[in-house]
Amino acid sequence: MTRRLFAGLALLACFGASPSVLAPHVAGPPPAHTGGFSEPTCRTCHLGLALNDPRGSLEIEGLDESYEPGATHRISLTVRGEGMGGAGFQAAFRVLEGDQRGAAAGRVIALDEHTRVVADPATGIEYIQHTGAGTGLVNGVGQWVIEWVAPEDDVTVALHVAANSANGDNSPLEDLILTRSLELRPRREDERR
Repeated sequence: MTRRLFAGLALLACFGASPSVLAPHVAGPPPAHTGGFSEPTCRTCHLGLALNDPRGSLEIEGLDESYEPGATHRISLTVRGEGMGGAGFQAAFRVLEGDQRGAAAGRVIALDEHTRVVADPATGIEYIQHTGAGTGLVNGVGQWVIEWVAPEDDVTVALHVAANSANGDNSPLEDLILTRSLELRPRREDERR
């Protein structure tokens, strides 16, 4: 009984007081939940386990520690976890240093019905995240492919990703919430191509 009450209160906090909206974030979390730049993570709503519990993992492929300014980079995000019944994520690319710190860096592109781009109405920052169709598993893992068009300017960029390895019980309890971040520097002219 106490656990259900706690879960109900957590849902009210995440979705507002209206009972008509008491449903999981199947179509994606609210903007600004990547854990970067003092943002919260999916743990705002998903409770019970420590952040980055070792029973789960979040992998980023297609980027190393550098990027080519103005180029389009294809990126794969993969989340794994014990007892997964579904998965989700949110990511953002933002300027890491200088006067533009925290501003959007380049732009993100959703490639299929599994992802979509949303903007934070308060800041205009664009986030890419799962859709309802994107919560399903492929060969037992959550996986999404996105594209990032890097900024033309030579700026240091932070990629922040938060992901949910959901246990499939349709509650906000005992899901694995995982985060990763990358610091990306522009390739020098002699390193390009």
